[in-house]
Amino acid sequence: MDSATASGSGSGGGTTTMATPPPLRLRLSAVHVNKALVAANRLMAVVHAALVSAFIARRTTSTPLHAAMVVADLTLLFLWALSQAAMWRPVRREAFPERLLLPLPGLDVVVVTADPDKEPPLGVMNTVLSAMALDYPGGGGGRLSVYLSDDAGSPLTLLAARKAYAFARAWVPFCRKHAVQCPCPDRYLAMALPLAGDDDELAVDRRRIKEMYEAFKAELEAASKDESVSGSWTKAKRQQDHDAYVEVISISSKDEDQGDGGEEVPVPLLVYVSREKRGWWAHHHFKAGALNALLRVSGLLTNAPYLLVLDCDMACNTRSSAMEAMCFHLDEQHPIAFLQFPQMFHNLSANDIYTNDLRYIFHTRWFGLDGLRGPILSGTGFIVRRDAMYGAPPPPPTSSSFFSSMDDAELRARFGDSDRLVESVKQLHQHQQQLQPAGSCSSTAEEDASSVASCAFEAGTGWGHQVGFMYQCVVEDYFTGYRRFFARGWTSAYYFPTRPRPPAFLGAMPTNLNDVLVQNKRWMAGMLTVGLSSRYCPLACAPLLAVSVPQAMAIAYFGLAALYAVPALCYATLPQLCFLRGVPLFDGDDGLGWWLAAACFASSLLQHLVEASVARRRLALRTFWNEQRFWMLNAVTGQLFGCVSAVQDLLGAAPMDFDLTAKQADDDGGRLYQQGVFDFTGCSTLLLPATTLCVLNAAALLGGTWRMLMLSSGSSGGARLVGDLFPQLFLLCYIAALSYPLLEGMFLRLHDPARVPTRITALSLALAALLLAVFG
Repeated sequence: MDSATASGSGSGGGTTTMATPPPLRLRLSAVHVNKALVAANRLMAVVHAALVSAFIARRTTSTPLHAAMVVADLTLLFLWALSQAAMWRPVRREAFPERLLLPLPGLDVVVVTADPDKEPPLGVMNTVLSAMALDYPGGGGGRLSVYLSDDAGSPLTLLAARKAYAFARAWVPFCRKHAVQCPCPDRYLAMALPLAGDDDELAVDRRRIKEMYEAFKAELEAASKDESVSGSWTKAKRQQDHDAYVEVISISSKDEDQGDGGEEVPVPLLVYVSREKRGWWAHHHFKAGALNALLRVSGLLTNAPYLLVLDCDMACNTRSSAMEAMCFHLDEQHPIAFLQFPQMFHNLSANDIYTNDLRYIFHTRWFGLDGLRGPILSGTGFIVRRDAMYGAPPPPPTSSSFFSSMDDAELRARFGDSDRLVESVKQLHQHQQQLQPAGSCSSTAEEDASSVASCAFEAGTGWGHQVGFMYQCVVEDYFTGYRRFFARGWTSAYYFPTRPRPPAFLGAMPTNLNDVLVQNKRWMAGMLTVGLSSRYCPLACAPLLAVSVPQAMAIAYFGLAALYAVPALCYATLPQLCFLRGVPLFDGDDGLGWWLAAACFASSLLQHLVEASVARRRLALRTFWNEQRFWMLNAVTGQLFGCVSAVQDLLGAAPMDFDLTAKQADDDGGRLYQQGVFDFTGCSTLLLPATTLCVLNAAALLGGTWRMLMLSSGSSGGARLVGDLFPQLFLLCYIAALSYPLLEGMFLRLHDPARVPTRITALSLALAALLLAVFG
């Protein structure tokens, strides 16, 4: 590979003690372009575009059936063309954290949680503890701080945070002393590490830490069963009705076990934040509202120039991730708004039947977007500039703060009526400022922080529009990424290290099919609301188009991906009904239409197989098949209902829902997923279109095949018709193979509690019979 370096001075963290600067700065990062993959992607794209265009042109007729199929094919071609922009120039990046100059800018880590039932406090605290143990110079002296947003206002989560800090006083020094690479205590202590012997210092310390962690877990379990704690919070009342509360949980304290003769061992600041929520308040804006509250609170208390945003289930898995991210942020010749890490998951099975690893995003298209102007903001695992979040444009390398030239009245109109918050905004350019050391936050500061976390504080300000995460979409990361950053001239970067190393962050994915589909429906509905909006659609965003049309296309692809439901419905109904009635859809007098259809289908499958194999660095047939199957299933469930929800939202017919999914599955669900068996437990009407179309396809396949056998024994005209119907026979067989888990769940797993619910099977049979009676 050839490389083009993205190097920087590294001086954003402050000055050095040298009398004169070095004559040449070592580069902090590098970019590698995979020229062979670029050429292969472009060649396959050109071939596929030519084949599909010829096929659609040939199919254009006046018959209604062919017209409907042409609409489906045009929709597929349009979405495919948008998706190719993110495949045009894939790159990889490399960081050199050992070359950073100290001191580094401050970093505030923000962790968000919303429901102690679906997001158990122990898992949340592991994420908090992993963030507190990051390897960040000066991390215990004010340069690193951790904020926990509890949107439920649960006393159990607050108690867990206090106990987590008590454990952190031993855990953080242990990680520093022994250079522990995995800062998540639950994951690290579960490892079977080779030790020198029982008297080895690491072995002794590790046993002590493990005992402390087991005691910590026992305390949380006891608290969850204590009615005086857990019983004081009820989801129906407290989640939407509680005061704003901010508590600086910790100060620097002496760790008697790890300190040397009572020497003070500082740990990062830990701040618990629960913004005010009221049932009568019109909008709380879900996760975006919680993140904006954290922006204000952290701006008052520590005001670090950079923020690491983590979901509560996405724990740090390496201590070096923050240092590596700074290699890209401190490249001041090319300032980026944010650095995105890939989302990876610890509970994936070898046979990932629900495609939970999101290969097509984090292992494929984010590399291509990085070769344009950077990946889309991905919800968690990113380090972002605070001034970019506040709405500043990308500055020249030597410019001062964008906000320092504004007067106080203008700043108050944007940020709200808080003198301290306005002052913190004006001081953002001072990267060498003395951050508040741990323990210096006064009770007055906590009161001020609580006031900016109130419901009414944002009223009449720019929060959610000019400032912070944007509110017009429940998928706040997607919307904020391109409206707040890319449309204003910012770029981003994607860091997926090339050298073998553990993932920077590891989270958990739902392992129950219904939860997966609900999550996909939420993503699709939120992004399609933006994609169909005449005001916010990326393809209608003039500033974005002015800087990069390919990036606008790639961003629009994700906003419009739910439209796959349209061609999926066409291909799941029309070929089946026509096959049953003996009506060819892929015919042609010269037979060319048949071969063009086969070539288009083969070209599409080949592209997908190459994508999956390049990402896996091997022939990935199983990944290819699982993704084909889940694409079809998701198109007629999550994407279909996402289309319905988006249209309802755009018409104002119903408010957008935001149901959380349980990331920790029950034992049976997790066991079935690990075994590669679909778990249909709890599946609702969301699954009904898929099961109905599955039954319709099977009935049409059986009935149509019988008809073909009868025709083949007749006249020569019947034999020719059989030949014209063969493409549809192949398509129906392919769909039947993809949908086998649904057929199995409905008709073969009769005594399995995780089968397709009986009511869904009965409704599917009735609806399929109705379709056959009317059209078959």
